[in-house]
Amino acid sequence: MEAVPKEVGNLVVMVNTAVVGGALVAAGAWLAHGRLSAVEPSRRQHIGEAALSFFVGKAESMAPRGENRERVIRIVVPFLAAFFMFIIASNMIVVLPVPVLNRPPTSHFSTTLTLALLSVVGTLVISARVRGVGATVKHLFWPNPLQWVSEITDVLSLSLRLFGNIAGEYMTLVLVSLYAYIGIPLVLHALGVIPAFVQALVFTLLTTSFVASAISHVKEHQREQAEAAQSATPAVEEGAETAQAQTGTTEVLPAS
Repeated sequence: MEAVPKEVGNLVVMVNTAVVGGALVAAGAWLAHGRLSAVEPSRRQHIGEAALSFFVGKAESMAPRGENRERVIRIVVPFLAAFFMFIIASNMIVVLPVPVLNRPPTSHFSTTLTLALLSVVGTLVISARVRGVGATVKHLFWPNPLQWVSEITDVLSLSLRLFGNIAGEYMTLVLVSLYAYIGIPLVLHALGVIPAFVQALVFTLLTTSFVASAISHVKEHQREQAEAAQSATPAVEEGAETAQAQTGTTEVLPAS
């Protein structure tokens, strides 16, 4: 097997990325097609709800209590689901027993770097929509002026982890296929399902932790307000009792 030119490999990655994106859009349109019913859901609706139930549970566990809860859930669910669906669909291309054309887009660093940037920047956008732009910018520089550095390390960590695992698996499959045409490559294709699912899940869970960290500041702010209100209540009651005692004293003095 001759080495594949770099230009051909890049073209295959771009084509596979477009195919994955188009397939996901078509699948979403198919699942959302028709009338949705809470009384008699169709089989198509059951499939869509089953696919989103995991992400809905994650969003509900991190969303703060209050009037913004439903809004946060509606923002977070499609954000997390899009990452998982795209990554697992991209990773599963390696399972296809077709040389060259089975190169997953996630085995190219530009793809994983883009996904990591979308994850971190998207988390900041969600934080800005929930907490406000000022609070989000303040968090990047306060109380640690170098807090923004962690955002860069998150991008590198997400992109390199996904790229290293999927690219390593793909290169192993290519090298084995050079010397073994039947048997072992089929086993590797079958086993490729495991890391394809695991890496998509790991990326999504790490993104979930980023979003949960951004949302937790909202919870802390609400808790601080509640504690401040509770601490202010005894002070008000004590002030009222003191004023009442002083009023009673002034009323008794003329009688004496």
